[in-house]
Amino acid sequence: MKRAFTMVELMVVCAIMMLILIPTFRIMSYGQRSASKGMQRNRVVMEGQQILSQLKMDLAISCFVFVNDVTQDINDIFTETSSGGDITLSFHTFNGGLYENKVIPTSSGPESYRRMNRVEYRLTSRPGTPFKKLERRLLAHPSMPPEPDIFRVLSDQVNFFEIRPETVTSVGFPRSFFRISLQLFDQEEGSGTAGKAFIADFMDTANPTILNSIINNPNQNRNWYTDPHDSN
Repeated sequence: MKRAFTMVELMVVCAIMMLILIPTFRIMSYGQRSASKGMQRNRVVMEGQQILSQLKMDLAISCFVFVNDVTQDINDIFTETSSGGDITLSFHTFNGGLYENKVIPTSSGPESYRRMNRVEYRLTSRPGTPFKKLERRLLAHPSMPPEPDIFRVLSDQVNFFEIRPETVTSVGFPRSFFRISLQLFDQEEGSGTAGKAFIADFMDTANPTILNSIINNPNQNRNWYTDPHDSN
């Protein structure tokens, strides 16, 4: 004689299955959210490191118009302008372009002048969102071929960005450097967690090698002076 399951037995089996499946589903859902959050934070860390790397490269070979052997200060390199909530940081740099296009042959002295480019880092507000956008623009010297990558959005999840010039003296020698501060949100816009955003902090310094070389090694001929009559 074959015995069938009763309705009560089927309901008991379903209840047991629910007790097993619901916690399992919650664990899997939590694991998926954690993995997604981890990937997002890793992306933000990589993005911040790439921004710092680009900034340090530009600032390390930052330069200025050298006029009449006047001692230069780090504040002669860096300019900052603001309009509303937007900020533009601008300075000249030898970054970008081929070396042969930069050198200007001269017979007036031992120096060989070099053309310089200008870099702008622009931080702009985005209406309706706490996120800000950080852009980099490379403006090539008029006498040099245009750069293929002159404009790039570095991040659209910026909370804070600052480059501060500083000078310290150690053992009688001044040392100038730029202090870089950057904060990025580590969540996607529209994720539904407004007010619970986490901030990823990045800090580093950049050493303007040309400026420090001039300050600490006076009265030496150099072949990378910029020509005051041929600047952009």
